[in-house]
Amino acid sequence: MDYEEAVKIGVREGIKYIKEQEYHKTKKRYDRRLRNTRMLLKHYRNLKIHDKLADKSNSSVYENNAIDILDDIDPINDEEQYIQAISRTRIRTSIIVGHINKSMEYYKAICEKDGNIKKRRYDIIKYMYLEPTKDNIIPTYEETAEYFNLNVRTVGRDIRQGIEDLSILFFGIDGIKL
Repeated sequence: MDYEEAVKIGVREGIKYIKEQEYHKTKKRYDRRLRNTRMLLKHYRNLKIHDKLADKSNSSVYENNAIDILDDIDPINDEEQYIQAISRTRIRTSIIVGHINKSMEYYKAICEKDGNIKKRRYDIIKYMYLEPTKDNIIPTYEETAEYFNLNVRTVGRDIRQGIEDLSILFFGIDGIKL
């Protein structure tokens, strides 16, 4: 093996390694989006309660400007910093709940248009994660299967596929497995 051939092999292996790293990074990001979609759905009811309990009188906070953002960098004291953190949390929760609601509206329209299986998928997601329940407890796959008169595996498959569909609506291009 001569020097040039060794360099070619080294370059080829280096490129292969970089491509593998990019693939793993993309896969990790996609898996994180699926996990985050599942977590948002799982905690949707509590997020919605938090959003309703939050004081909506502070609507001017939505109109942040550069001065407000710069003021947040250097809080006067710990109490003010705590209050600002609560305010930011309230705003973020409200934005997230609104985004989930809008995404679910789109998902419902898509599913109704695409037929019975997709409509069932939407209904299962809605039943398990969005509709109010007694004690705010998520129904189990078994309870959901019984409610819809389906096999438990069908419920699991519909939830997995629904979460993949919703990841795209929640996160855009980052929700797509490339």
